[in-house]
Amino acid sequence: MESGNFDTLPQLSKNDALRILKTSLENLSLSSDYYKAVFHLSKYPSPETELALLELVKSKSSKQAVLIGKRKAIEVLGKMQCKKAIPYIGESLNSSDPYIVENSALALADLGCKELKIHHLIGNLLDKPNQNKRALIKSLGKMRAFSELSKIKEIFSQKDLPLSIKCAAIVAISNITGKLENIELLSDLLDSLNQNQRICAVQDIIDAKAYKLIPRVLKTPISPFFRIQAVISLLPSNYNKLKKISIIDSLDSIVIDEPNNMNLDKNLTTESNYEFFIEELFNPDFNKSYFALSKLKEINSKILFSKLNLYWNKFKKDYGALYFLIILFRYLDIYEKQDTAKALEMIDYCLDKSWPDNMKFKPQAIFSSIYIDLNFFFENIVNWLDYKKNKYWFSRYTALFAIERLIENNRISLSQIKFLNDIDESNAFARLKLNFIINKYLLS
Repeated sequence: MESGNFDTLPQLSKNDALRILKTSLENLSLSSDYYKAVFHLSKYPSPETELALLELVKSKSSKQAVLIGKRKAIEVLGKMQCKKAIPYIGESLNSSDPYIVENSALALADLGCKELKIHHLIGNLLDKPNQNKRALIKSLGKMRAFSELSKIKEIFSQKDLPLSIKCAAIVAISNITGKLENIELLSDLLDSLNQNQRICAVQDIIDAKAYKLIPRVLKTPISPFFRIQAVISLLPSNYNKLKKISIIDSLDSIVIDEPNNMNLDKNLTTESNYEFFIEELFNPDFNKSYFALSKLKEINSKILFSKLNLYWNKFKKDYGALYFLIILFRYLDIYEKQDTAKALEMIDYCLDKSWPDNMKFKPQAIFSSIYIDLNFFFENIVNWLDYKKNKYWFSRYTALFAIERLIENNRISLSQIKFLNDIDESNAFARLKLNFIINKYLLS
């Protein structure tokens, strides 16, 4: 989900993408060209784009290259809110390809399909093997398919049903009836040893509007992207304070991202080798990465840096590991000049303009810079708070949080932050933080 934010496919113009979709399969340069063309057409919504994608959806070819492109086309038409695609996507529910069926069900939900015939067809698919029951149930819930409510309840009552499917049923029943029950199961799924299921749990909590589970979400070892989404989805900027969950405190905790606050697998290794834990920072399972971070921050800084010196180039090639490395810098006592220089080099590397604005390590690089080189922070803070130059709102929020941390630790004077009065902040959540600091420190 998050990887989609970092477009690694070769760029295509709209005309090039349209041309590829008109090219016969045998004349394609690569079998992946249809998928590539659809991916890029998603950036160019227009009647012409919709027509080209619909032609691909109508295709009866069973060739793998066509099927892969068709799956993406169905997804894109749903996101584009192309209502005229509903009958053709509905027809795709009869496909023998379970991935096309899954994408079709989810796209029809995105399109708000109200056709009972299609609701019944998706409901009947729940009885067939090799179908993604979770996706089908989520689709019915989002479409508020009341006609299929009894079937969803029947599935929920089945014994030995995977927890992820039970949770999808809880959300669907809630969406259809307006009653949220068995909320504890949504919480249980957050503890899954499977990272994808933990991510699914967060999406279920968002879909169910179960805002009371925000404190649990914040302790779940997954990418910060998903935790941020939960907070801003369930705690809007005009949030009713009577619900007693602070938006600012929630976002602050994501900035700090303290590994010891995470609900980690209690059965993780007792290994004590430094190199092992450094390698675990590269593990795609955030459960293991946070655990490694919690161990590494306890190691003597000088010893640890001598080990890290062997890994700098490897870190630069791994976005997830970079995220944890930058956090780790905050816990180290870095006194050696060459170590400080290397840490600052890595922070500067993360903040390079060549990276997309929303890379998850960028906010952490801003925050960690106050621990490595305060002059570097002061030299860049104005640009970091400019929404025209720094487009990712969470990076700007983090820069404001860093200022607040400096004030609390008497490392910055109030005269140095008077410029905040002149900041024009476009994002409601970053503006909350900005106003909080102004009201607390500059107007008090």
